[in-house]
Amino acid sequence: MPHILDAKAGEDVLGKLMWFSQNSTRAVCILSANDAISNVTLQQSATSGGTVTYEGRFEILSLCGSFMVCESDGQRSRTGGLSVSLSGPDGRVLGGNVAGLFTAASPVQMIVGSFVPASQKQRKTEAKIVNTTPVNVGTTSGSSGGGIGSPLVHSNNSNPQGMANMPWR
Repeated sequence: MPHILDAKAGEDVLGKLMWFSQNSTRAVCILSANDAISNVTLQQSATSGGTVTYEGRFEILSLCGSFMVCESDGQRSRTGGLSVSLSGPDGRVLGGNVAGLFTAASPVQMIVGSFVPASQKQRKTEAKIVNTTPVNVGTTSGSSGGGIGSPLVHSNNSNPQGMANMPWR
């Protein structure tokens, strides 16, 4: 289900996304965002550890990530994270995993999708044995060779075998 979230100038964008994911039983997938950030704390590379905070005006080039709320023994916890690519005033690009501060410099609009994770769905077909036809991968002999003319490369089937039983919703 698509959603549009707005963060006002000065508001914590990460906090807004976490609030949205915490107040729902649905998983949240961040697809994109636009406008600018004034402060961001990014995780440094795995070798150095720690974080680094940037201050100034940074245009959002890309924002993606996901959050899922898990419940165990009555306790709710969140898994996931957020990754960003930003452009500084001098045109330099920086980015990484958001590790703290993520403040909007101007109104930021985020496009997110939400869905019910497979782990939360009750599967009615668990007890059933699904009858599927094995996938024909062709031969690797000289006649087909698995190359450009291979049946693996060319297919007019809009629902490939094995995909018909995937839980698309």
